[in-house]
Amino acid sequence: MTTGRVRRSSRRREGYGIRLTARGWWFVVAAGASAAGAFAAGVPELLYVAGLALVLVAVAFTLVVSRRVRLDVVREFAPAVAAIGQVVSVDVTVRNTSRTTLAASDAVDFRPFGAINRDRSLALPALGPDRRGSSAKPSVAHVRYRLEATSRGVFEIGPFAVTVIDPFALATRVVPAGPLDELVVTPALETLRDSGLAVIASEGASALVRRASGADDDLSTREYRTGDAMRRVHWRATAKYGELMVRQEEPRSHAEARVVIDTRASGYGPLAPVTPRSSPEFERALSIAGSIAIHLAHRGFAVEVVESSAAQLAPVAPLPEFLRSLATIELSGETGRVSPDSPLGAPVRLDRGSGSLFAVVSNPDQETLDRLERQRSGFGLAVACVVDPDAIADASSDDGARETATAALDRAGWTVMLVRPGDTAVDVWAAVADIHGVRHGR
Repeated sequence: MTTGRVRRSSRRREGYGIRLTARGWWFVVAAGASAAGAFAAGVPELLYVAGLALVLVAVAFTLVVSRRVRLDVVREFAPAVAAIGQVVSVDVTVRNTSRTTLAASDAVDFRPFGAINRDRSLALPALGPDRRGSSAKPSVAHVRYRLEATSRGVFEIGPFAVTVIDPFALATRVVPAGPLDELVVTPALETLRDSGLAVIASEGASALVRRASGADDDLSTREYRTGDAMRRVHWRATAKYGELMVRQEEPRSHAEARVVIDTRASGYGPLAPVTPRSSPEFERALSIAGSIAIHLAHRGFAVEVVESSAAQLAPVAPLPEFLRSLATIELSGETGRVSPDSPLGAPVRLDRGSGSLFAVVSNPDQETLDRLERQRSGFGLAVACVVDPDAIADASSDDGARETATAALDRAGWTVMLVRPGDTAVDVWAAVADIHGVRHGR
């Protein structure tokens, strides 16, 4: 998996020198053969043929070197932020800003990864000159190509380059033009549906506080529903209406949720040694954690994302910065203790017992489990997603390690979900909603 820093194309400067075309090479070969024949056969006229061929090649070189190309290049990506596996449509607007016509030519937009679907080379039509001082518009062309985002990261796309060729088609030069643009490729984020889990989490995080003014009579009420707590029964309204009524109090305007993700390489067991920056299990964990965090943020939650190692992820809001950090996050080489800079290692605020907690782990060590168990007491709803437990158990020397981890989290009051290969964030979200709904009689 490609992750981390901005990825630059190693081919950005490839081919920017002058090159002979196939016809140009034939002229050079003809010049050499003519010169050799002149001396071998004693025919001095062949030297004129050789000289003419070389002069034409030299003129071709001069023309392509002296040709100035000035272009304004604007790219638009659709989608603007891609996910792994998506096909991105790149629309390129090219405007000729020089005073000479640019003949029809081949063009290419360099990119740092090779999974190009189509249109490896682009056909750029002839562009008229920029007629400054006149009412005529400069010539503009639009080209489009598609590429597949096969790796996560931030990639530099460009520069846009056109091929300049002389009138004799003997020499060419690739001329770069326009700026570089960055394409952000995130993990495979999914849109989660507004399921029962979202409703339960929202109620738990907002804790149904009362209005600032007024007594119990001022609280709105509704009829009793199966699963409502008896402490919410409004006895005065029940006596008034002759049926069981419960308080329907106003929720807080900003519900809170925390999403925890293990970013230490040691947290992914033998399948993810310290040296790689990622692993398949880590990519799936990012997909689940990112999808949940974005979904809750869209639902109006104040979402806090916590990493087990040094922080790499930006806050969920503003979203573009969070997506960029998801594209570049890497596994940390830290082993052993949880980073002291991480909120996971900080004391739990016990007054947050109404919040919602989601953790995504793969092979947590005992210290991480202890931290998660203590975190549970500070939240009303806690869901732990354990990624690929079978693969970790098969690779581990301790077959009981996975059972111990899930059992410990379950005893601490977590809703534990075993995320197996093929399970998506949508599957996990729906399954936890079903489990939690059954437990609460919904």
